[in-house]
Amino acid sequence: MKFVTIIICCLALIACEDDADDVTLSDDVLGGWSITNMGQFANADCSGDLDYTGWALAVAFGVSMEYSFNADGTVDVSTTAFGMTETETLSWDVDGDQLCIEGECETVDLSGDAITIVTSADAYCEDDMGDEIDGVTMTECEAAGNDWYEAACYEFTATRQ
Repeated sequence: MKFVTIIICCLALIACEDDADDVTLSDDVLGGWSITNMGQFANADCSGDLDYTGWALAVAFGVSMEYSFNADGTVDVSTTAFGMTETETLSWDVDGDQLCIEGECETVDLSGDAITIVTSADAYCEDDMGDEIDGVTMTECEAAGNDWYEAACYEFTATRQ
């Protein structure tokens, strides 16, 4: 569950382009975007080879993610899995060269109609309901029958719709 949340938050952080023609980051991000690829780096420090098998498996099961950034400062995030679509409306704004979704900010690169985002996630413990448990070690987490997720680094690609 936390992995999906990370993907949604981090993948929604889209757009950054040179200021040619006085186009602002806010202008660049407006409109629809689809996640077209995701990989996990071999190492949590964002180094090593990228493994795309998790995304390939998700796509094989019909998972897709789309974002629609609106001029009113809202973004509609739609996730489809197993034929069911959930849409959530969040807030977004720009802070310098960063795009922020619900206060989580990332610097992103825009090349034509494709965006690349590199983001990392801290290690965490999750119970069987998908809730994160704070303040426990890996040993304590696993001893309680919960799942421990190691720190990781991801690269996402989004394409303008």
